[in-house]
Amino acid sequence: MTAHLAEPLSTDLIERFLRIRGRRYFRGQHDGEFFFVINTEKRRLHVHIEIPPLHPDVVVIRVTPACFFPAGDRERLQRFADAWNQENRQITADVHRSSDPLRIGVAAAKSQRMGDRVRFEDFTAFVDDAIAAAVDLFDGLTPVTELPTAPLLLDAG
Repeated sequence: MTAHLAEPLSTDLIERFLRIRGRRYFRGQHDGEFFFVINTEKRRLHVHIEIPPLHPDVVVIRVTPACFFPAGDRERLQRFADAWNQENRQITADVHRSSDPLRIGVAAAKSQRMGDRVRFEDFTAFVDDAIAAAVDLFDGLTPVTELPTAPLLLDAG
């Protein structure tokens, strides 16, 4: 069996990962951003994978639920995130504000310097592990009252 060679960290690597995993994905505003949705047993999650333009040797993964939470739950959610972060190193939980003062968000994020070249197996292991940890994190948030995301308004003009 031959060793797999390292290859450039690039959007091609991310796209190959997404195709192999059977993910329907969308590209972001700049060349290194990709978005897709996963459905878990308990909720729908939005996954963002990015190679930041200013750090082309880094991969960033951010996972958020497809909903916001009531702003009144901020303390409880922050305690949950703090406890998660003390016990888990696979992904970091973050409670953040939203543009709606009645809502609050929770995100899971992980970044890793991969270098200019990376083995595909190492890249996929990093992404798969981060996503699995995010699923565990968000599964631990139930039961919780979730506020649905406002529907998109289409421009009728």
